[in-house]
Parts: sequence; C-alpha cells; structure tokens
Amino acid sequence: MKRSRKFLIFFRMGILLMLSAVSLPVFSFPFSGRSAPPSTAASAAIAEATPLRTVPRDEIVEHLFTHCLIAHPEIAFAKGNEYGKHLDADCLTPLEFRRILNLLYEDGYALTDPAKTFRREGNYARRVSFPFPADKKPLILSFDDVVYASKNAGKGMADKLIVTESGEIAAYTHNALPHIHQEEFVPILEEFISRHPDFSYEHARGVIFLTGFDGILGYRTQRDSPDRETERKKAQKVVDALKAKGWKFGCHSYAHGHMNKYTEEKMRSDIEKWKNEVQPLVGETPLYAYPYGEWTLGKNCSDDRQQALINAGFLLFCGVGESPFYAPMPLGESSVKVLFQDRCAMDGISLRNHHFDRFFDAREVYDPVRPVAFPSSR
Repeated sequence: MKRSRKFLIFFRMGILLMLSAVSLPVFSFPFSGRSAPPSTAASAAIAEATPLRTVPRDEIVEHLFTHCLIAHPEIAFAKGNEYGKHLDADCLTPLEFRRILNLLYEDGYALTDPAKTFRREGNYARRVSFPFPADKKPLILSFDDVVYASKNAGKGMADKLIVTESGEIAAYTHNALPHIHQEEFVPILEEFISRHPDFSYEHARGVIFLTGFDGILGYRTQRDSPDRETERKKAQKVVDALKAKGWKFGCHSYAHGHMNKYTEEKMRSDIEKWKNEVQPLVGETPLYAYPYGEWTLGKNCSDDRQQALINAGFLLFCGVGESPFYAPMPLGESSVKVLFQDRCAMDGISLRNHHFDRFFDAREVYDPVRPVAFPSSR
C-alpha cells in the first residue's frame, strides 16, 4: 500500500479510542544485548527529580522519521546535480532538523525508547502502559536508509559516520571541507540532548533503520565487498559508539525492494541476507520498517510475505502515514493481528504540504536554500 492511506485514518483513530486501558507490565527488549549507557550526572539528576505519570496504552505516541540529512546543500542543489531533486523531496537540511528539534522540545515532547511501549506475546506484540515524565509527551524518532550508498557519494550527503579521536560520533565527507563535521542527524541530536537533557528520557535516542545491499553507515560491509572484513571492523566501532549513547537499530529490509512485488521466496531470501550480514553487527531487533511504507498483511496476517517477517522475529511493524496510528492490524475482525505504527515523514514534500501542522508551522522550519520555494498559500 502506498504512503497516503486517508481512507484508513478515521477507522484507525476509532480503533485507538476503543483500545482497552488495562495496564500491562513494561518490557524492554534487548536490542543489542548490551546494558544501557551509564547515566551522566545531569541526566541522573533530572531523572531523580522528574515526577512521572503512566502513559496508557491507548495514548498517542507520535513517531517521526526522516533519512540522512542533506549535509551539504551547496553541493546537493548545485546546477547540474540531478540527485539534488531526490534529496529535496526525501530529506531535511541540517538547519531544518535543528529547527524541528527546537520546536518539538518547546511543545513538550521528549524521546522514548519504542521497546518501552510494547511487549512480546508469543510471536506477536501488544502495546503496554509505561512510565514517562509527567510534563512531557512521548516521541519516537527514526531514520531510514542510513547506508550512504557509494553511487551517491559527492552529491550532497555525508559519506559515512565516524568515531572521532575524542570518542564522539561525527560525519565525514571526502569532497567537502572540513572533512569531519556535525551536519548529520546523529551529532545534531547528541548536541541538542547535551543542551536539553530532559528531551531524552532514560537515554532514549532514535532508531536507525538499516538495509544491507551496500553495507551500513557508509561502510561497505555487504558480502561482495572487496575489503569486507576491514569495513566490518570500522562499522562495528561506529555501531558500538551509537549503542553506548542509546541509539537503537531496526531492519529496513536488505535490498529496499517493494514488498508487494516480492514472492514469498524472495522475501525470505531478503530477510536471510539481512540477518547474515547486518544483524551480526547491530544485534537482534524486533523493529521492522517497510520500504516505501508498502505492506501487505492478508486476512489474519496470512500473507506469506508477512508471515516470513513474523517468523523472523519482528514484532513492531512501521509504515508511513500522516496521522498518528499505533494499534493492532489488520483492522476489523481478525484472529491474528500484528502491532503496527505509522510514521510521519519529515522531508521537503511533507513540509511543503503542511503535514506537520499539529506540531509546528512549516514556514518556521523551511530552509530557503531549497530549490523549491515554500508555497505562498495552501
């Protein structure tokens, strides 16, 4: 199914309202198998002094996502760079991401770990209530396609994430100066949390949804890479640094193909490749984001392609939609349902089409360096 599903919005909101408010114990999934990062003095003091409330399992939990940032707009939007059109449509500039973080913070949002919001029940999951700061609204951030594909090098994005000599996570671009910089979502969010520790509850950061066809995080870790083992070691260093900060990882398929066009065999092969090449680096994850936001469940979740995902151990399935939705699917009567959450895309198209009106005025965010001017009227 495509990104726009307006015919489902009212039905979905009705399902949310009908969900029972019965509280269930909170369960944290071991995404990485490692313990949570040690508390800083600031975050520990805030956590100790913060009054908590219980977020019921029918409360809206917003989920926003984007892709890697347009780290170098001057390159991306230069004359003759056709790839810049894709970046303009699908991505944010660093200025826009910083402005969005500020506006979300001012509106009372704070990050939560998605694993705190659901628990496993057999091969499936259901929402649970969870503790959260009494004066905050829960928010999940995720970032898709963090591959820095080799074919797009030098076209306006960074080339990879790195760990600096001081142990911080930064971005690196070969054809831009300075080579090491902060114009990417990880260092920007880390810097923002350092100034506003209460934007992150219990060390929550974001979810990085990875493919594997051209490696991960800018490193060519795929099976046909000529320097695979060296690249794997470099990628592992970055993965470990991200986990230590509180970042989580999810599966975005291996090849970023269209689920609706896959056979069951192709879907199983795609999952197997991801688990063989990406999972050993980032660890097991219960999170799956459908490429292009396309999904097919079938009656009672019987579609063989969806069953392949369920059998692979994924529990929370993320689509794309403008309105908040976090509930069992498929809608209506079904003996089997999976936990499904829509994510609102943050990109040039969404800003120009006012998909964020419930969060902020897009005109306050929009970067004037974009090649497409912000619409003067709706």
